[in-house]
Amino acid sequence: SAPFFTTAGREGEMAVSSGSSLVLSSLLALLLFAGMQMYSRQLASSEWLTILGGFLGSILFLFSLTAFNNLESVVFGKGFQAKIFPEITVCLLLSLFASALIHRVCVTTCFIFSMIGLYYINKLSAAMYQAGPAPPALTKINKKKKN
Repeated sequence: SAPFFTTAGREGEMAVSSGSSLVLSSLLALLLFAGMQMYSRQLASSEWLTILGGFLGSILFLFSLTAFNNLESVVFGKGFQAKIFPEITVCLLLSLFASALIHRVCVTTCFIFSMIGLYYINKLSAAMYQAGPAPPALTKINKKKKN
């Protein structure tokens, strides 16, 4: 299968550097948080919009997790990986808090959408960066002749 990000047909290279991705994801997270706060009354006005508020909170989670991991990649080097604590927990609590400022139902939907997004990010990361399973060892089967 083809890699998720490619540049000029070269496999294994990211579309932007970690530093650029850090700036972009931080800016998008900040803009999304500001937009959620600006439209908090509208997002809390109906059932469907509260679900949308939770979805926007999960997008905030993904942007903040991307920014956090890119910051670690810039500071600690390329081999650093996100772990459940503190990276994922901190970013999830941040997005849940932002959703709680809108409506309490947004917190629940944000958590559900964030877990779904985290599952697919983990699946994508495993497909791109983890080595495949070892090929099965060949065993020789001795056949005895029946008389």
